[in-house]
Amino acid sequence: MKPRKLQIAAAAPELADSQAMSRIASGDLGGLGELYDRHAKALHTFIRRFDPGEDADDLMQAVFLRALQKAAEYDDRNPTARAWLFGIAAHVLQERRRSIRRLMRALLAYDSASDAAVEPSVEAKVDVKQCLSRISPLKRLVLILFEIEGFTCQEISDLLGVPIGTVWTRLHHARRDFAMSSEEGLR
Repeated sequence: MKPRKLQIAAAAPELADSQAMSRIASGDLGGLGELYDRHAKALHTFIRRFDPGEDADDLMQAVFLRALQKAAEYDDRNPTARAWLFGIAAHVLQERRRSIRRLMRALLAYDSASDAAVEPSVEAKVDVKQCLSRISPLKRLVLILFEIEGFTCQEISDLLGVPIGTVWTRLHHARRDFAMSSEEGLR
């Protein structure tokens, strides 16, 4: 009797990035996981190198959500999506930094000791992040929606499903908490 040879099932071949992007663009999300598996580690490293203080996991999610939204725009003549994904990551990082700068300018405007015409120093930026982290999440959410995202209190009320008075109260307390926290940081 002959010994049987074990047959190892061949793994499914990896899709080229261009094929994966075509699948994603047509509504099949199976290619997104493959793109993620192939490029996530490098993108995560890039994001952490660019700004170690940022939450790389959240930014990664934003990059792949944006890739999902823009899949139809991908130039399928390029066999790899690496450069395209890094471009999206760069845009997401720039948008995040602009958003943080807007937040800092808006919040520092409420600090009577600061000059709104002067760009805050690196130390002030760190203090702003610390001050924000000391505000309760519900207050911080209203503050960011109002000051940075530009929503009206009525829109925030509708968005969060809370009475407008609650929005005004949270906004008032968030501003007060931020001002007190920033005063403590100046001492």
